[in-house]
Amino acid sequence: MIQTMVIHYTQRISWPDLPAELRELIESHLGSQVITAHSQYGGFSAGSADRLLTAAGQKVFAKAVSHGLNGPGAALHAREAEIAAMLPASMPVPKFLGRIRWDDWEALIFDQAPGVNPQLPWGADERIRVLDTLAQLADQQPAGITNLLPALEVDLREDASGFARIMADEWIPADPWLAQNLEALHELAIEGIGALAGNQLVHTDLRSDNILLGEDGGVLLVDWPWASRGAAWYDALTVLVEARIFDPALDADAIASSHRIFASASSNALTGVLAGLAAYYVDAARRPEVPGLPTLRSYHAKQATACVAWLKARLG
Repeated sequence: MIQTMVIHYTQRISWPDLPAELRELIESHLGSQVITAHSQYGGFSAGSADRLLTAAGQKVFAKAVSHGLNGPGAALHAREAEIAAMLPASMPVPKFLGRIRWDDWEALIFDQAPGVNPQLPWGADERIRVLDTLAQLADQQPAGITNLLPALEVDLREDASGFARIMADEWIPADPWLAQNLEALHELAIEGIGALAGNQLVHTDLRSDNILLGEDGGVLLVDWPWASRGAAWYDALTVLVEARIFDPALDADAIASSHRIFASASSNALTGVLAGLAAYYVDAARRPEVPGLPTLRSYHAKQATACVAWLKARLG
């Protein structure tokens, strides 16, 4: 049954809210004054995200955040600048135009990519378009980039240890099945995380607000600060998890067993990684709000519910 549900994203600042000095530096980089700005919805940072039009007719996307507004977000912008500069034009990503640093602000500028985010609930056609794009990306890996990126299975090991932290804190989940199986699920998650080892480019934070669907049928993937090297099917798995938030009855197992992006993933690997995702989200959802990210924990709770329900179904 498809559910009426809303992902509550953080209220952003917009282009006029940025310091005048920073806006002037961005305009100087573009070589023209910004004449219109439209703030974009989505994401969990309070930083700006605007589609800009310059007097010269150039259309760009710019986002900015300060360390004072959201320190981790500013660090992620800096990391994304490094990643974006490495991604080749052949990839399904917007062209990176530059990074601007002023005071404690970090700003990134990209070509304005046409397209809209997938609808929520996910449509079947949109879901297939995204999975097909991920499979094509896995087939055409950009040479030399992945060796410079962190290993996915290493980066996610701490996240996948969420059930161990829950047991150590003697915190009891409200779900009886989950509470009774914490130790077994923790072992499953830690064993499964090793299945993510690989040498493919992985976005690692793929969800609907990081995807743009073009009218021409193309798909663009945006926001790459968490890029890593590992098994490409991880991104596809997270897409299916988000789809199940809105449609718990979605037969994600049928998709995973039939779409070629999952061809290298064994059933045990999928179950183990799903257990690792559940461990992270259940643990994260119980924690206090993150400063500067006021809606993140509610999102974690929705992801936790989707992961645990799918995990129950897989484990029978």
